[in-house]
Amino acid sequence: MAKMNAEIESFEHLKQVSKIKHTILEKYLPAWEIILGSQRFFGKFNYVDCYAGAGFHEYNKKKVEGSPIIAVRTAIDYLKKHPNKKMTITLIEKDKNQFASLEKALKSVQPYPPNLTVDPKAGDSTVIVPNLLEADKGSEPTFFLVDPYGHPLTIPILNDMLSRKHNEALINFMFYMINRDVDNPKVVERLNKMFGNEEWQKQEFRRYGGPEREEGLLEYFKNCIIARYKLHFRVRFDLEDNVRNRGTKYYLIHASNHVRAALLMKAVMWRLGDQEGIFDYSGSAQGILFSSSPTEEELRNYLLKNFAGRELTFDGIREETWNIPFIEKHYRAVIQQLEKEDLAKIKRVSSKESGLKRKDLVYILPYKYENP
Repeated sequence: MAKMNAEIESFEHLKQVSKIKHTILEKYLPAWEIILGSQRFFGKFNYVDCYAGAGFHEYNKKKVEGSPIIAVRTAIDYLKKHPNKKMTITLIEKDKNQFASLEKALKSVQPYPPNLTVDPKAGDSTVIVPNLLEADKGSEPTFFLVDPYGHPLTIPILNDMLSRKHNEALINFMFYMINRDVDNPKVVERLNKMFGNEEWQKQEFRRYGGPEREEGLLEYFKNCIIARYKLHFRVRFDLEDNVRNRGTKYYLIHASNHVRAALLMKAVMWRLGDQEGIFDYSGSAQGILFSSSPTEEELRNYLLKNFAGRELTFDGIREETWNIPFIEKHYRAVIQQLEKEDLAKIKRVSSKESGLKRKDLVYILPYKYENP
């Protein structure tokens, strides 16, 4: 078996279930920048990595980019094409050795274009982030990556982030660790600090076990976050974790205040699940058996039941149903089929002939819906 070279051996190993976070960033950030950049009143936007790490990792015996390098490279690609825009990237890392590695890694993506500021900060995110927020007037959109190895930033800090309507965050909610800690009296104060109060101790989920407890804890955490749109993506333990029960390791929670951000993240996450339409990732090449994926027939029934007699734009329908597991191509296929069956009428405003997009008006005819 071929050995890794000394440089790659020095990097921290990246597990497959951790790499999924980097894949989401790689796919989401370019579109996020384009969407924001298309709006004239946003001349500058920011990215804050609250737990940046070393910059590079070892994955499958190869050197791969960590989240800081992905963010910087993505920003460089965008800003070179849009010299009238500006971005600041703040990279926070508490560990001294990791921070030294991060500064070294950043040299690989220098020089930066003049409209990009990269600001590595050595220190604790629980101190640095509140200082950043205090100095922020809320006019510049900011994407926060909150990816700790333990508990995330406190909910009061997360809510301060998300109180600015143009901000959003991708939060690593370490379910396995937090679920274990809620029954450990030695860490009660740590959890009180994370939640911002003691109310979590009185919640129903603590009385249950298994899926009921997991769903209850996840929903409680999400409900504590003030953002309007919250999507979660489940990540299971993989083979490298050596855990007998390949249950949930963590959830990635995307929190935002704009429906376009939620729709974009939904499209990214949808394609990364073990099966199409399931926001669930096992880190297994074979995948695992899930309950059946949502089908277009289910979307058809949903639209007939909930939108009959209503006229909305195509985007309006998608926005009103942002939290169901379907993406743009599904809506288009289903609504166009309803048109063929004379169950929907489409007034084309944005598209031509038989197309369907954006501001096209969709009227779903009154229909006697029967449960299948």
